[in-house]
Amino acid sequence: MLVHSGHAVARKFFNPATAPSYDTIVSITTFGQDARWKREILELIGTANAVLDLACGTGILTSLLQRSVSPPRFVAGLDLIKEYMLQARQKADLPLTQGTAEVLPYRSEVFDAVVSSYLAKYVDMDLVAEECWRVLKPGGIVVFHDFTRPSRQAIISLWGCYFSILRFFGTFFRSWQVVFNELDSVISQSQWVAKTQQALRRSGFKDIVTTHHTLGTAAIVAGRKP
Repeated sequence: MLVHSGHAVARKFFNPATAPSYDTIVSITTFGQDARWKREILELIGTANAVLDLACGTGILTSLLQRSVSPPRFVAGLDLIKEYMLQARQKADLPLTQGTAEVLPYRSEVFDAVVSSYLAKYVDMDLVAEECWRVLKPGGIVVFHDFTRPSRQAIISLWGCYFSILRFFGTFFRSWQVVFNELDSVISQSQWVAKTQQALRRSGFKDIVTTHHTLGTAAIVAGRKP
């Protein structure tokens, strides 16, 4: 398995101690916005029949993908962390694989859509874009969603206060203390939006669209394979 510093950060943040409480933490700390962002992903892929969820984690998006259309579409999930996939298996009976998004264990041109939530800041986007291109059918869509550092000064100040509060709460929720202490730095340094746009273009994707959400604290980048 390909290993680099992004994987090390992901393994530090997401581990056996954080897996059981992940769903609750992500809902509370995003003030419910996580559900809204995931609905945006669902709208982008429409009725795509075969979907791969990269960094599926505890299966929040994966299970939504399966039950959002009738009859249920085929959904596969991949994640780096075994304990998170064990949580996902409690939500839906789906094919889940442990691995990295940079080396996908799937045949070429088998998916209509590839999606991810909170993956982009931890990976080599050039490798991920190339793999997404390979496994997507012609006409397939790829969607990346993750946190972003806001650009407006007033919002940056609020964003900083928010993470100060999270660091305080980290003293009580010890399993999440490292995440609350370091996540803002990881987000600020990642530049994942620009890197994703560039990587998708280099891989051949067209119709690349970027939208910013919730006062610039999250973004979605999507592209289509001609």
